Amino acid sequence: MLRNGFLLVRLVQLFAFKLLRLVVTSFQSVYWQLNGTARQVCEADRPENYERSAQILDVRLIFKFVNFLLFRMEDFICTHNRFVSPQYVFDNDNINLMFVTDTHAAFCEPSGKGRNYYLLKIMT
Repeated sequence: MLRNGFLLVRLVQLFAFKLLRLVVTSFQSVYWQLNGTARQVCEADRPENYERSAQILDVRLIFKFVNFLLFRMEDFICTHNRFVSPQYVFDNDNINLMFVTDTHAAFCEPSGKGRNYYLLKIMT
C-alpha cells in the first residue's frame, strides 16, 4: 500500500514539474525573442562563432522521476546566463560531463553557492 502511495506522489510531482517547465520555457521563449538571446542561440551554432558557442545556463530546478545517472535536458529548468568559448570546459577542473545528445553536449559545474549548478550546453 505504501509503495502505491509513493508512486502516486512521484507521478503528481512529475506532472507538476512538467507543467511548470512548460510554463517557464514558454515565457522564456518569448523573453528570449524580445531580448535577442534566441538570435544568439541560433548564431552560436555557426562554425564562425565557435568562440561564443557554449551557452552557460543557471539550473533553477532538477527533477528526475527515477534516480538513474542518465540525465536529459528535459530534467532541468534553466535560465540563460551567458555565452563562452567551449575552451571553458578544459580551463576549469571542476566541470563534469552530464550527457550528450545528437546536437549538444552538456556539462555541469558547481557554482560555488552550495547546491546551485551551471549547465554548459555546447553545440556539436
